[in-house]
Amino acid sequence: MKVLLLLPLALIGCDSDPADQDAARALIDANGCGTCHRIPETEGADGLTGPPLTAMSRQVYVAGVVPNTPDMLTAFIADPQAIDPRSAMPDLGLSLEEARLIGEYLYAVGGGS
Repeated sequence: MKVLLLLPLALIGCDSDPADQDAARALIDANGCGTCHRIPETEGADGLTGPPLTAMSRQVYVAGVVPNTPDMLTAFIADPQAIDPRSAMPDLGLSLEEARLIGEYLYAVGGGS
């Protein structure tokens, strides 16, 4: 049963458009995400302030408070305090589309441990 629940998350990165991945990397770089987070396949993303984003497709929760689904990850990236008012992650002023691109990228590159 657990495999069935995780399958949609694992498949998100499978058909990822390279242009979307490039756009996501550009957003991650422009917004300084790597200053706080370790992000796989992202040059310079080796921050230690926030949690490592090295296995996003395998995480159970986003920010430790909501189920890890693409919609919840997008919502958290777009407006962290709306999901967890105590979150230290700043609101970066990202659109939902920008947040979706980053979330899909994190699922695609964060499949390992």
